[in-house]
Amino acid sequence: MSLKPKKKSDLKKIEEKMKVKASKMASMQHLPPYTMIVSEGIKTEPIYIKGLVNKVNEKYKNETRNPHIAVYGTGRNTQGLIRFVDSMINQGKWKHYEKFWLMYDKDDFPLDNFDNTQFEAEARKKPQMAVAWSNESIELWFLLYFEDYRSDNGRKQYIEKLNKYFDYSKKREDLYDILNSLGSQEEAKRRARKMYAEFVDADVASMSAMVPATRVFELVEELESYLGK
Repeated sequence: MSLKPKKKSDLKKIEEKMKVKASKMASMQHLPPYTMIVSEGIKTEPIYIKGLVNKVNEKYKNETRNPHIAVYGTGRNTQGLIRFVDSMINQGKWKHYEKFWLMYDKDDFPLDNFDNTQFEAEARKKPQMAVAWSNESIELWFLLYFEDYRSDNGRKQYIEKLNKYFDYSKKREDLYDILNSLGSQEEAKRRARKMYAEFVDADVASMSAMVPATRVFELVEELESYLGK
């Protein structure tokens, strides 16, 4: 039985299919790792960070069946977040996630609980854990979109200041968009990075003593990197 040589048109179709397959394989290698962002709050933090997470998942929606990044508000605090993640993994619900980000505030929780959450989380290797805390609250990070705020006044004062820039509400669904339209995320990152670095350079070892400060900028920068920023 002799095999007929393929027509040029058929060869071209095969070549195009191979190019498409190679392109898909290359893009798969650059997909974000399966990441779960677990927050203390059930409204404010999830609403805010989903604004950015949705952009990342939208970018890769044609290259993967399931979103690679998810957000879950727990209502648990500090070390309770780690226990919750462990529980979900042990139940088999989150076994496929490669990395976990913990978003939480200092608020009025015991100093040791706040500090030990970072120590324990960053000691984890499989799965990897990272922290995006705010001392005293997430509203500090929001305020940095507008000004280089350094006073240790707490959540109430942060909210009062925010309301001078826009009608702030912890349940506001367009929180991410309004902050980026009226303020500057680039400036917020720059201010937060400098603020945190000053505490580190001064050898302040206790996170609870770093006030005001926030590490949310690190989570935002990682998510932005998946958008090519």
